Amino acid sequence: MSKAKGVSILDCNWDLCPVSVSWFGYRPSLPMNVTFLAIFTVAFTAHVYLALRYKTQGFGICMSIACFLEVSGYAGRILAYTNPWSLPAFFIQINGVGLAPTFFAAGIYLCLTRIVIAYGAGISRVQPKVYTYFFVVCDIISIVIQAPGGALSSISASQGKPPTLGAYVGLSGICFQVLALSIWLGLGAEFAFRCRRVGMGAWDPKYEKMRTSWRFKAFLVALVVAVAALYVRSVYRIAELSGGYTGHLAKDEVAFCILEAVMIAILSLSTAAFHPGYGFGEGYTLITQQKASYPRPWKRNAFFMKDLGGDEVIIELNEPRKSFVRTDRV
Repeated sequence: MSKAKGVSILDCNWDLCPVSVSWFGYRPSLPMNVTFLAIFTVAFTAHVYLALRYKTQGFGICMSIACFLEVSGYAGRILAYTNPWSLPAFFIQINGVGLAPTFFAAGIYLCLTRIVIAYGAGISRVQPKVYTYFFVVCDIISIVIQAPGGALSSISASQGKPPTLGAYVGLSGICFQVLALSIWLGLGAEFAFRCRRVGMGAWDPKYEKMRTSWRFKAFLVALVVAVAALYVRSVYRIAELSGGYTGHLAKDEVAFCILEAVMIAILSLSTAAFHPGYGFGEGYTLITQQKASYPRPWKRNAFFMKDLGGDEVIIELNEPRKSFVRTDRV
C-alpha cells in the first residue's frame, strides 16, 4: 500500500500511482458521497431542531454530534474524490465515519430508561437510572478505545505506512460497542418479558394513554429499526477492520455504501422522523421528572427496585393540578 513503482504513497498523484494503492483503494464515488453528505446534513438539522423543540438534551446532543461527525466524514470522502492519496481526507473520513456510531449508540441507550418508566419502573429488576449510568460508561469506554485507534492510524499514515495497528485498536472498540449493544438488547428483552409476565394490569396507569398512542408505538418501531441498522453496521465494521484498512472489504465501496452509509442513514432518519420527544409526547416531561426522583445506582440500596419498594415520592409539574405518586411496587 505504501509504495507504487518505488514512489511513497505520500508522494503519489494521478501521474505516478494507480488508484488501487491509495488510502481508500479506489476513487470514492462523488454522487454517492454527495448524496449521503446531504442526507446527514438534513438529519443533523432535524436533530438539532427536535432537541430544542422537545428539550431532549441528552438524546439530542448525542444524535447531533453523531450526525455532524457523519457530515465531516463524507466531506472527507468528497475531498478524496479529487485526491484519494490525500492524508487530510483520509484522517477526516476514518475519524468522522468511525466515531459517529458511538454517539448514535449513546442516544439509543438513553431511551431504555424512559421506556422502562413508561411501562412501570416497579416491573424492572433494576431501578431506571442503572440503565443510564451503565450504558453511558460503556459508551465512554468504547470512545476511549476507538479514539486512539484513529490517532494511531493517522500517525502511521503520516509516515507512509499502512495504519494496521490503528485499525485493530479501532476494531477492539467496535467489538466492545457490539457487546454493550447486545447487553442493552438483552436487558430490553428481559424487561419486555417481565412486562408480559405481570400483565397489563401492573403497568403504570399514568402513562396508559401515551402507551396506546400511535406516536409512541411508531417510536418503538423506529427504535427497533435504528438498533437493527446499528447492529448490521457494527458487524460489518468488525469484518472490515479485521483485515485492516488494506483488506479486501475495506476496498469495497459497494459494501461500504450498503452496510455503512445506508444503515447509518436509516438510523439517523428513523430516529428523527419518530423522535422520542414526539413519541412520548406530553409524557416526556413527566417521565423526566420521575427519572430524576430515583437515587444514583451507587447509593446504598439503590441498585435493585426491590430495595426501593417502600419509597413514595410526589412530583409536581409546573402546570397546575398535575402530579403523581411513585409507588414502586409490582
